[in-house]
Amino acid sequence: MEEAEGVLVDTNVLVSKKLRVLLTLQEPLYVTPVVLLEYLNWAMESRNMRLAEGDTKRAKGYERLVELLPSLLRELGIEVVDQDLETGDLEEAVSLVLQRDVDPGDALNAVTTKKKNLKVITRDKDWQRLKDYAKEVILL
Repeated sequence: MEEAEGVLVDTNVLVSKKLRVLLTLQEPLYVTPVVLLEYLNWAMESRNMRLAEGDTKRAKGYERLVELLPSLLRELGIEVVDQDLETGDLEEAVSLVLQRDVDPGDALNAVTTKKKNLKVITRDKDWQRLKDYAKEVILL
């Protein structure tokens, strides 16, 4: 098992006004491909809602958030961590979804934090049900 030191940044922190708190952390910061997918889905769904409402100015703002994601990650020093998920990991994530009633993305990220021995920083209280999977849950 490959161990990393650091903190997994949850999607809801990336989309929040508390993003700057990441600059105060003295540990390596990571996101998973799941976090990136959730971020992109959030931004594009928000964009599409604004377009449907006729608010093209705000829709362009969400497009800009998508365009700026790579530079935001670089600016904050956030790296993408490989999840290296195997079939057994997927079974464990499915079990978390069904037994602990957590979001599938959170379940996949929980398995990753356990495998990589990571902390997680989040605004999602659902991580309290997953705290045994993270080295520490930092709840904003």
